[in-house]
Amino acid sequence: MRVLAVGAHPDDLEILCGGTLARLASEGHEVVMCHASRGDRGSFAHGSEEIAAVRLAEATTAAGLAGARVQALGWSDGEVHAEDPRQRRQMVDLVREARPEMVITHHPDDYMSDHTAVSRLVQDATFLATVPLYETERPPHDVVAPIYFMDTLMGLAFEPTEYVDISDHFATKAAMLSAHQSQLRWLSDHDGIDMLEAIAVTARFRGLQCGVRHAEGFRQCLRWLRGTTRRLLP
Repeated sequence: MRVLAVGAHPDDLEILCGGTLARLASEGHEVVMCHASRGDRGSFAHGSEEIAAVRLAEATTAAGLAGARVQALGWSDGEVHAEDPRQRRQMVDLVREARPEMVITHHPDDYMSDHTAVSRLVQDATFLATVPLYETERPPHDVVAPIYFMDTLMGLAFEPTEYVDISDHFATKAAMLSAHQSQLRWLSDHDGIDMLEAIAVTARFRGLQCGVRHAEGFRQCLRWLRGTTRRLLP
């Protein structure tokens, strides 16, 4: 199965669904990890271009630990807009290139605009990618891919309808996030949070909810053409 995961920033997927992506890759699925923005504004210590380069290198390392391929759309932090026709076309091209059978992205009601805009763009693009007369650089995809929304930051206002057991892959998830050293510092300095501790607590809590040691929670996008009779999450 081809899996496309799209996060707003270079560390979002690692935080919110890294264990699931690592498990999918370990089971032989083809996984693409895309970050829409460059992460070019999340630093007190570096300029925009410098931190963007650092974060791309960190994301590449993290994806490698999962056995996934990294993709970057190159937008700027705080400037992801669901109504931007250029960004929509780029997202459609991403879908047409990856040709996913399943897509994972942000919940539409997460805590910041880049996350919610990416969610809207992914929902629009996965449909438009199948429309032949919506012309971009790549040929149309032949599947309106099912979408699964990953957990919100700290699980706020999010009630999972599906869980993935990541007990055997939590160490990989933690290693993937540890590759993002610049962001662990940024999140500590800007938000006063130890994100490695936070993902451990969240994964343990989701695990308690479904009877395993560590888990990640998801909600399926239940809109027309998205439904499926088979389980796609591992």
